[in-house]
Amino acid sequence: MSLKLKLLIDYYVGGLAHALLKLPTILLGMIMRRDHDLAHCSSVTVIKMLGGGSLVIAYPVLLALKQFGRVRRLRLVTSPAGRPFGEMLGVFDEIITLRDQSLATLALDSLGAIRRLFGCDAIIDLEIHSRLTTVFSLFTCARNRVGFYTGMSFWRRNLSSHLLFRNVSNGIYDSYDQLATLFGAAVPEFRTCSSTFRSHLALPASHQAASPMRLGIAPCCSGLSSERTLRAAEWVEVLARGVADGDIATPCQVHLFGAPSDREGLDELGRLLVGALPGLAIVNHAGEKLRDSVTLLDTLDRVYCIDSALLHFARLLGKPTVSFWGPTDPRVQLRPSAVALETTNYAKLSCSPCVHAVDRPPCRGNNLCMRLAANPRAREGRNPLWVIQ
Repeated sequence: MSLKLKLLIDYYVGGLAHALLKLPTILLGMIMRRDHDLAHCSSVTVIKMLGGGSLVIAYPVLLALKQFGRVRRLRLVTSPAGRPFGEMLGVFDEIITLRDQSLATLALDSLGAIRRLFGCDAIIDLEIHSRLTTVFSLFTCARNRVGFYTGMSFWRRNLSSHLLFRNVSNGIYDSYDQLATLFGAAVPEFRTCSSTFRSHLALPASHQAASPMRLGIAPCCSGLSSERTLRAAEWVEVLARGVADGDIATPCQVHLFGAPSDREGLDELGRLLVGALPGLAIVNHAGEKLRDSVTLLDTLDRVYCIDSALLHFARLLGKPTVSFWGPTDPRVQLRPSAVALETTNYAKLSCSPCVHAVDRPPCRGNNLCMRLAANPRAREGRNPLWVIQ
């Protein structure tokens, strides 16, 4: 199934299910009077179907739950695309995969997962904007169903036993941290999380500076909010400016990261980089396993990224990063960290950030915010007015 079809099914089928299930759920709650004290939870299940980067952002909270003495089993329900991210973090005792290639496989796997999780202690729904994950949680009859609501997702009330407010103007990590407080756990410092993650991957404490210099570029993202990306010519401009300013020493190795479907685009980016900056040696890692990509990140001197999972992995590893923002806001996505030097490039426009605020970006993909993040000098007072005709 395409991402667009999944979102449509979630919106309409999930909305109908909410309308049908709300009254029976309220009546059953009044009749059964179940004990929803989270102090009795020994197992916790997390749902995250889309966006592996969100799991990386949530890592400090997941680690807090994993290390919390009362929680003996931590599980993840996710899609095939999300499974590698759950495995990378090393905090889950079990990962349940729901195949989403078709409606039939998704329904079949969901029924199997509901049967396996039926009556479990607690489910945490990290899909803040999904309707069907709320229905899934409800059908497991979990004693405690924890979710988030925003000004737009008030419909979750009375379907979840514990609802936490997600203020979209604050950091997503602030919202996740509420989960640890709810269960009585303490979120470790980011530096502690970094050392724990590195220990899980059996990585050395530090790397010596490489010669020649080794850089990484992670220019790709999932189909979710693809307007976060920069054009190939803009990446050339970014690195050329780095060479001119003396931040990038040549000769230099540049490692490109992406999914199998990104190989052709990364090949073209490599050709443009070499044509403009002959001192660069390009290595295309498109399609490599996530674990191999993350361990390779640790050998690099600096990583250039957009808002994507590899940026959050690089920060968790304690690597210096240079990131570019527009449709999303770094203040909302990046947990404050003193582990390594990081530079964020964000030219805030009146329409930014737009992701999660509207179903489609007001620019219809003409992401001027990313143009200005790559080249702040091009702004010249430009603050566009997007008008729907």
